[in-house]
Amino acid sequence: MSRSKKKTVKSSRPARWWRLVWLTALKLALVILLALVVYFIYLDSKITSTFSGQKWQVPAQIYGRSLALFPGKYLTQANLILELEQLQYRRSNEVTGPGQFSVNGGSVTIFRRSFTFVDGEQSAERFSVEFNRTGISRIVRQGKSSDFARLEPQLIEHLVSPHQEDRELVRLELVPELLKETLLLVEDRDFYQHRGVSPLSVLRAFWVNLSAGRTVQGGSTLTQQLAKNMYLTHDRTLWRKVNEAFIALVLDFRFSKDQILEAYLNEIYLGQNHATAVHGFGLASRFYFGKPLTELAPEQFALLIGVVKGPGYYDPRRFPERAQRRRDLVLRLMFEQHLLDRSAFEQAINQPMKLVPRGQYLNASFPAYMDAVKRELRQLALDPKLMHSGIKVFTYLDPMAQTQAERTVSQLLPEMNKELEAAMLVVDYQEAAIQALVGGKTAGYAGFNRALEARRPIGSLIKPPIYLEALAQRGRFTLGTLLDDSPISLRNNNQDWQPQNFDKQFRGPVSLMRALADSRNLPTVRLGLQLGMPKVQDALRRLGLERRVNLFPAALLGAVDLSPYEVTQLYQTIANNGVHQQLATVQAVTDQHGAVVYQRASPKTLRYPAADVYLLQYAMIESTLTGTAQSLARTWPQPTFAGKTGTSSDYRDSWFAGFDQDTHRSGCIWQSQPVRPGS
Repeated sequence: MSRSKKKTVKSSRPARWWRLVWLTALKLALVILLALVVYFIYLDSKITSTFSGQKWQVPAQIYGRSLALFPGKYLTQANLILELEQLQYRRSNEVTGPGQFSVNGGSVTIFRRSFTFVDGEQSAERFSVEFNRTGISRIVRQGKSSDFARLEPQLIEHLVSPHQEDRELVRLELVPELLKETLLLVEDRDFYQHRGVSPLSVLRAFWVNLSAGRTVQGGSTLTQQLAKNMYLTHDRTLWRKVNEAFIALVLDFRFSKDQILEAYLNEIYLGQNHATAVHGFGLASRFYFGKPLTELAPEQFALLIGVVKGPGYYDPRRFPERAQRRRDLVLRLMFEQHLLDRSAFEQAINQPMKLVPRGQYLNASFPAYMDAVKRELRQLALDPKLMHSGIKVFTYLDPMAQTQAERTVSQLLPEMNKELEAAMLVVDYQEAAIQALVGGKTAGYAGFNRALEARRPIGSLIKPPIYLEALAQRGRFTLGTLLDDSPISLRNNNQDWQPQNFDKQFRGPVSLMRALADSRNLPTVRLGLQLGMPKVQDALRRLGLERRVNLFPAALLGAVDLSPYEVTQLYQTIANNGVHQQLATVQAVTDQHGAVVYQRASPKTLRYPAADVYLLQYAMIESTLTGTAQSLARTWPQPTFAGKTGTSSDYRDSWFAGFDQDTHRSGCIWQSQPVRPGS
């Protein structure tokens, strides 16, 4: 072979090799490109469906009652101020915006926040409430007298999702501009210019970190942060960063910048409330400051934005000095970028951090009442998805009544006697609405709910149903009917039963009214036997006892076990002139848009004629004036009551049930000493 042919063969071999390499590389690139296309299609489908639908499990918000204000309402000025303070309203000399109030003599001026009530959204408004000695005398709105106003209800608790994430959704248009501008200034200045990923931000962060010799600035865009928080883990791996960039590109392609910003504001992790994660600026505002986002000052915006960088590291409760330095750095950036003028900057940077105690953004110190609410919600059998979509549950809880009930229970139980237990309910008997519920002597802790579950002998509380059934038999019994108060002996289950009066005395003939007011046992037994046990059973059923109990002669003196809830149900019907309605804690439920998904509509039925119930009420009022209920009635919030005491035969259980016709409240108190084993 010639030398020229050998050169040709040698030169063609490298050419074929490079051609093979390029073809292989091209095929590999095509495969990678195809894989990326497929992966992008997969990401696009997954992200679009979740981002367009319900992005989060948002806890149900549980509210107390809304305080209605009208001329003639019995309400002191001090109690109204206390209500405003519990709602985190700020007292000010000049009322210029929502969430503020002022006091001038006997008048309170309020700028109520906007709120979506059960009957619809109401914008923020300003009005004044004037007081006299008997309560509210006048309501003034825009210089004219008005017949009604109301405050928004207190947020009691969040029913947190199984994932232990808590958030309160905010709409972008309601987020203050200063917060949005500062957030973008600190976290992503080019947010409205880049396409989800910003190479310039990465290079800038790289140079800053290299110059500092440590990580002081991140290169992730706000969209990448959102992608990481919503779709990825927090693992520090290259694949996670690549995924983060891919998802950010998809989000930016599919959704508007405002949609992404709103999602970020609601998703970002900003703290920890014990085992529950705090997500979003809406909830963080309440978690740290106890008020809505729209009422925060510049230094409070700066603190929230400063916490974004590291909610654990900059936790203002655990590391206040560190958090304040971060807040002041953000304030300085706000000043340098002309978001604050010098006067506002100096005022803000000199403000101390004022945080509400952890957990105080919710009035979640009513576990027994919340237990009743949760039980009722389960009975309503709402769609499980609805329960985690940000619904609002409006209850009848009256915080002032709840506080008074807890105080009453604590007064009844000496602190040193650890064996005693107690429970209490307070009800608006006209609406059968439970306004307060104490499940045990330690009111602020969850546990066995004695108000609902503890079935104990009710003693003389059985007597009003017996006497009402007698009075309903017109022509046979009246308040003046004489009953025999003398010894009696009955044979029951091959045993002799010889009941006694509490004082071991006998009075002979006594009127029906006196026998009830003084809680005489022997006349009651004779009256019950004349009526017959089936009639007594029927009386309990008509008054609202839903389960059947076994009655025997000793039951005529209260040897029948009922819970405080069941007793309160009986006395609600008596207090409401014989009209029965099932007790409830839940008034209504609305979805996240304010549409009503449940409205309480339990029927009211007449169980006893009002004339017969009136006679019974008259005798029960006598009991609180001259009879056995004198001392207990004085511990109740109002002094004038119709009521009845009860004590079990072994003196372990003490009861009081009654109602006040001025406030339309009825209630029941029970206290007991637990039975020791072997006693």
